Amino acid sequence: MKELVFKTTALSTAEPYTTSEVIAEYSENEHKSIRKLIETHKTTLERLGVLTFEIAKPPKNSKGGRPRKIYHLNEQQATFLITLLKNTPNVVAFKFELTRQFYATRNELKKRHSLRLEDKSKRKTLTDAVKEWNLKENYPHPYSMFTNLLCKVTTGKSCKQFKASCKADKKTPITELMNVNQLEKYQGLENKIIALLSLNMDYQQIKAYLNGGTLQVTI
Repeated sequence: MKELVFKTTALSTAEPYTTSEVIAEYSENEHKSIRKLIETHKTTLERLGVLTFEIAKPPKNSKGGRPRKIYHLNEQQATFLITLLKNTPNVVAFKFELTRQFYATRNELKKRHSLRLEDKSKRKTLTDAVKEWNLKENYPHPYSMFTNLLCKVTTGKSCKQFKASCKADKKTPITELMNVNQLEKYQGLENKIIALLSLNMDYQQIKAYLNGGTLQVTI
């Protein structure tokens, strides 16, 4: 099955959700039937969280059609709603996969949040290392320079490009937007930079090394 669970934002504090459209497609019901079921049990669903929706425009280049109301349901709301559906083999398979994806998404967000907290504790270490190193190098914005390097090596994009791809505010820390694999790679590179700074490597040497080059250390 394709992606059934989405995130409210790109941040690690996001909430996972599914949609009435997903439930309709994989339970083999018409969307208007699922929407009606939601509206019939709206009061109960609202006890499990705020019931939100989006108004989706007709697909591009389609002939006619009205905007559609698509409900967003959190894990509890979705779980309750699908208990109201008939247990055909396809619905059972869908329920299993939806449950699995909700768990996986929430687990990934939890791990991202944990790594983000760990990264915060390292910020001072990197800041101090850069500050001490820059007493000799005298770059105008050394910390931003290394943060941009870390982002580029980790994601293939500059900080500005990465934030834009995540549709995030300029003030949002890049580590708040990274997935678990990216965060783990970022933190590993961060530790390497701290070690290289302590060896008084210059910026170009550090950049070359992080991009796969060899390290020449003079003792």
